[in-house]
Amino acid sequence: MRTTGSAFVFCFLALVSPQMSRAEALPNILWLSAEDISAHLGCYGDPHAITPNLDALATQGVRYTKVFTTAGVCAPCRSGIITGMYQNSIGTHHMRCDAVLPGWMKPFPLYLREAGYYCT
Repeated sequence: MRTTGSAFVFCFLALVSPQMSRAEALPNILWLSAEDISAHLGCYGDPHAITPNLDALATQGVRYTKVFTTAGVCAPCRSGIITGMYQNSIGTHHMRCDAVLPGWMKPFPLYLREAGYYCT
């Protein structure tokens, strides 16, 4: 009985431990996307912007200071960020388009899901 119990505990830990260590090893990722905000935030030095919560997040995370966009409006810009491709090369360069991504393309949230992250 003791051997069976020990074997059960060993098998249980062998199955659960990789999952536990994998979850603990994943860093938290919080991707905030705001429409047409530019750098009008306190963390970017705007003296008129009062954004204490975003400023606090910026001090603890990654803040990009030298960026540009390949699209001048929000939805095409997001498609470029998510796919890593120029919008006109995949048909997402117009607002409210009904473009279908090629089957071979995997937007980066799919990679995050495969790595164990929850993505909305």
